[in-house]
Amino acid sequence: MVEIIGSKKMNSSPQQLRAVLIIFALALLLRYEFGLPESPPNPQKALLKILPIVVLIAVVQHNQRRTEYSVRLTAGLCFSAAGDLCQLYKQEEYLIFGVMCFGIAYCLYATAFGLRDDNFLLACLACGSALAVYHVGTPKLQKVSPLAAISYTLAALLMLWRAMAWWRASQNNRSSAALLGAATLVASNAVFSSHIFQFPVPHTDLVVSSSYYAGQLLLALSAL
Repeated sequence: MVEIIGSKKMNSSPQQLRAVLIIFALALLLRYEFGLPESPPNPQKALLKILPIVVLIAVVQHNQRRTEYSVRLTAGLCFSAAGDLCQLYKQEEYLIFGVMCFGIAYCLYATAFGLRDDNFLLACLACGSALAVYHVGTPKLQKVSPLAAISYTLAALLMLWRAMAWWRASQNNRSSAALLGAATLVASNAVFSSHIFQFPVPHTDLVVSSSYYAGQLLLALSAL
């Protein structure tokens, strides 16, 4: 686990944390004020849509440049940004590509947390949850293929499993932030999937968007 996380140790101060939160909040403000999608997509608005993720990439690189953890976390954030851009388009191929990008991002986060064969019971719980979601949601899948859906679900639960395993092994601020971030992203996906395939969820856009950015922020804070 130590090798995966990286050898560079950073101690974040309250001032550093406040600076990160302020800059991220400003990026979110710009994203919602000027980056809302249009049809056809506007390139400038597309860049503003991924601005919060770009800020998080800069935070990770500033605090853990060139460590294995920062490389994998940054790669995951880049794929998340690509998934955000795919959401600007309504064509089915972009939807599938977006699902693939987010799935790859979750796998990269899992490798950053450390891929090991420990915590077998947690792994079984994750697989059982994925199978349950697949069984319930498959009959109502519309534009996403069942294979893509189960792969995406497994990737998200793999990320959560490895975050839980890291936290159980270390129980420090970084692993706590990673676990909260992974859990928040999984919750965001659960709300979105429930709204699309099961039943309407009030204020879906606000709930999904806020939990998505909160999860990505917490993952970035695990690099402090």
